[in-house]
Amino acid sequence: MKLGILLTTSPENENTNTVIEISKAARDEGHHVSIFLMYDGVHNVNKKEFAELADKGVDIAICAFNAEQRKIGKIDGMLFGSQYDHACIASDVDRFISFG
Repeated sequence: MKLGILLTTSPENENTNTVIEISKAARDEGHHVSIFLMYDGVHNVNKKEFAELADKGVDIAICAFNAEQRKIGKIDGMLFGSQYDHACIASDVDRFISFG
């Protein structure tokens, strides 16, 4: 199964921990996981748990426009993309959940 996740809230929000735990559990079950971060969700790239998710094979894409607005630089292993990438994730997965 392919799972897509949209996260738009900052790291202080409980949504961050929920996304991390869902992503870990899905990967442990062998599912493909793609996360798209936008709005204040782009601040989550600074959490070590997101780097760990990327190391586990989770695809993480970040809205480059929102990252630029918030002065966040590129991170190795994470795609700085656009709404096109968001749309591709949403159309390519079996399930898509949004946290915002």
